[in-house]
Amino acid sequence: MDRFGLIRFALAAALVLICVEASAETPQEALASLSADGQKWVNQSCPRSLGPSLWSSCILRDAAALRSGIPDISNLSAENQSWIRSSCSPSLGPSLTISCMRREKATVESGFPNLSKLTPEQKIWLAQSCPRNLGPTLYRSCVIRESTALADMTIPPTAQAPAAAPLRGNRGPPGRARQGYLIELANNDELFIINGEKYKAKTYCLGWDEGEEVIFLKGSALGVCASATLLNVDRKEVCEVWCE
Repeated sequence: MDRFGLIRFALAAALVLICVEASAETPQEALASLSADGQKWVNQSCPRSLGPSLWSSCILRDAAALRSGIPDISNLSAENQSWIRSSCSPSLGPSLTISCMRREKATVESGFPNLSKLTPEQKIWLAQSCPRNLGPTLYRSCVIRESTALADMTIPPTAQAPAAAPLRGNRGPPGRARQGYLIELANNDELFIINGEKYKAKTYCLGWDEGEEVIFLKGSALGVCASATLLNVDRKEVCEVWCE
């Protein structure tokens, strides 16, 4: 392309840009296309304190999101509808809320892993690691990751422990049980020696006694932590402790 061709191309491109800008929707027009409730939501999400440029961009983006429609989740169970709504707060603004609802709805409809093959102790451990307040998408990802790790374990926690077999006095190697650790010393439901390290209950670990087996859901059995979460395998109870 010669010099004059380049000039003609540049002029044509500039003309197209001018026409696009002239026909572009204004923030005021975008707001006017919404219902009263929609306008209120967008205005709350896009305060004028953002400045003209960001405010205009925010208005156009949120108005476009609202016009695209809020995902219909009425076909889901009441529990899942509530879960999605709590995960996608309207305080996020129309654009992020609608995007969140679409993502979470798709996750719920895709289903969740079957955990029926896990032991009760493994299910408790998994629930501690993957709380539902993560929201459906992050929760599903967490459950897949952690359940896969549990399935890959050579010996699942307490899987070989007969239900009636007591652990009291069964100390074995210092402080070590089958897959957890034995409580070596318990004092007044609040001070415990586990694996040779001291742990103090944040409130009380009621009834926890010597010889019972615990699993560290969080924290370290070496005491290298500020706090820890313990699962008492015998009692099926969880207790929060300080690492000393």
